[in-house]
Amino acid sequence: MKNRLDGYLLLALVLAGSAARAGADEVPPAETSAEQSTLKRVVVTAERIPQQNYRAPSLDSLGPLGTTPVLDTPYAIGILTHDMIENSQAVDFRDVSKYLPLVAYQEQQGPDILRPQTRGMQGGNFQNTKLDGMTMFITVATAMEQFQQIEVLNGLSSSLYGPANPAGMFNFVSKRPTDYDLREVTASYDSDGIGTAKLDLGGHIDSNGVFRYRLNALYGQGDGFVDHSHQRRALGDLGLDIHPWEHGVLELNYSSYSLDTYGYPGWFTYGEKILLPPAPDPTRVGYGQSYAGVDLTTQIATARFKQELGSGWSLVAGVLSQDAAREINTPVNNLNANNTGAYTSSFANGFAPRFIITSDTAYLDRSFSAFGVGNDLTLGTAGYKARTFVPLTRASAASVLLGSASIADPAIFPEPPQGPPDTLINYDSSDNYQQGFNVGDTLRFSERWLARLGASQDWFSTDNYNTRRVRTTEYSEHGLSPTASLMYKPRADMTAYITYASSLQAGDLAPGTAANAGDSLPPYRSTEYELGYKVSLAGIDLGAAVFRIERPFANIDPTDNFFKITGDQVNKGLEFSAVGQVVDGLTVYGGMTLLDARMQHTPLASTNDQLYVGAPKVKGNVLLEYGIAAVPGLVATFDYQFSTDRAGNDTNSLIVAGYNLFDLGVRYVRGKVTWRLAVDNVTDRFYWSTVAPSNLSGANTGSLIGHLGAPRTVLASVSVLL
Repeated sequence: MKNRLDGYLLLALVLAGSAARAGADEVPPAETSAEQSTLKRVVVTAERIPQQNYRAPSLDSLGPLGTTPVLDTPYAIGILTHDMIENSQAVDFRDVSKYLPLVAYQEQQGPDILRPQTRGMQGGNFQNTKLDGMTMFITVATAMEQFQQIEVLNGLSSSLYGPANPAGMFNFVSKRPTDYDLREVTASYDSDGIGTAKLDLGGHIDSNGVFRYRLNALYGQGDGFVDHSHQRRALGDLGLDIHPWEHGVLELNYSSYSLDTYGYPGWFTYGEKILLPPAPDPTRVGYGQSYAGVDLTTQIATARFKQELGSGWSLVAGVLSQDAAREINTPVNNLNANNTGAYTSSFANGFAPRFIITSDTAYLDRSFSAFGVGNDLTLGTAGYKARTFVPLTRASAASVLLGSASIADPAIFPEPPQGPPDTLINYDSSDNYQQGFNVGDTLRFSERWLARLGASQDWFSTDNYNTRRVRTTEYSEHGLSPTASLMYKPRADMTAYITYASSLQAGDLAPGTAANAGDSLPPYRSTEYELGYKVSLAGIDLGAAVFRIERPFANIDPTDNFFKITGDQVNKGLEFSAVGQVVDGLTVYGGMTLLDARMQHTPLASTNDQLYVGAPKVKGNVLLEYGIAAVPGLVATFDYQFSTDRAGNDTNSLIVAGYNLFDLGVRYVRGKVTWRLAVDNVTDRFYWSTVAPSNLSGANTGSLIGHLGAPRTVLASVSVLL
């Protein structure tokens, strides 16, 4: 408890220092007219411009709003810049997401399969993630080395992107071709024995600069942090920019990424009345099996065209195709009801072995003035067809059974004679369609007062099929998702805003065990109110927001065995963030969320008004970097990640401990060479990184899940510009 209080005190001092600097850096309001402040889309390629203390003034793509200043968006925004991704030595979203203080994730069938979330709301397989503004699956293999930055919009975003879970929107921005010759090689190694070689190349293909390219490639493999565990990953990512004429560019990308991990700890499942023990040592042999793990591959192709049309109009249109295979045979350790830590281990087999999605986006922007009011008008459409596959033959319980052991005495089990179940023979079991049209306008009444109105009208449907490709159930609906915001700018570098949003998403289908099996529920509607304040000064960006989100969830009502909406999840909270320079030489990237997430209107008194499973009341992260003046190019880093206790079940009779994690590092740049060294989880804290319901809608179907956090890890790398 003392460590936790010391950590919160440190964060409070950092934020206080940031505020003090904000006051010291005050400057007179900029002379800005409504016409001068109008947003304009700019067609650009990647440039070697050092990012200022991890600050990013604009988003690459905020839905149909395109390239947009963060200060002029009435939402809480978080951006991980290219420098942050590189300096963190991250390889997947779990590694890098900890630096986003207002973001969390839920691990699924292993630590490599994640659902991102904001404000205590869990995201979907694909509804809450974009690649360059186009929908993609996230619960697949994803390499951080192919992205320029990651942009996060907290809370509801349906008016911009179409119906989705109220978990925020995560936009992954591809690395673009460069306008200069880029030749960078990197070698990295971690203390578990995994070595990786990386290559980043870019430049002109022809002398006129009409064709430009960007190539990122890597190969890495080695032993993991558990004896007899292993990881292998390989990436090829090629981007081409074609400039056929002035103010226009065609962006093409193709990437192929594969990830194999075997022998790492399995995940734990437990029932409502079972106690989750304190987290054990994840490096101990027996929580996983050397032959059990995941084999993931993801291939993505995108094409996006940008064109300035004149008279204030600009066009962006794109399409994405993703094909992801998932051979999942991780061990799942199901805790027994005797509450002694005993468990039965089995292959976690039967999850979707393949996803295919084709998504599209197109929108027109125009900035103009009418009747003395500035307008940033957007007209757009976005949609997708997402296909989910399942194994043709489901594995029997006997074929996936590995053995029994306990957390106090884990065991190595012999591999079943027939090996892990085969998931490669599968069929398309479900097709999800969505297409919508959106319109939005930012009205600039004066230098100080702005309003934003927007809405998305969407049509969505689901078709489910049996093994003979005969449609068994279908679902079709449509609806409107509106939003409205009012912004006040007391100065050119400050914005106060209030936002209301109403978000639509498809209802669930009743499971086979329900009295109304196969029936579809009406569309769910979530609502959010947000009040925020942003300040962007010479050295630092500060932000704060208070919010309330309400969404329904469905379950089988025990009183009549019907699957229906059985309650609401209501999340209320307060967010703080600070990014930039506190004092000369000291950079901060941090913040925290104070969250009260509860279930309301449930049919059982024991679960009504209880804390939502896995949602801590306080969570955040603060990264400090200090440039040592005596040694130019030398930077010391310190990161503190924290979470308070979490409810472990719906009745809150189980409370799972929070955690305090500390990372230390150093970075040295000399000429064209950058050395990086870091120690993550310095104190080697054992903790549950994920505690959550097993069902996305928030309804427990008899099983809760827990994942072990990573142990102490040493990371080292050297990058050379040739």
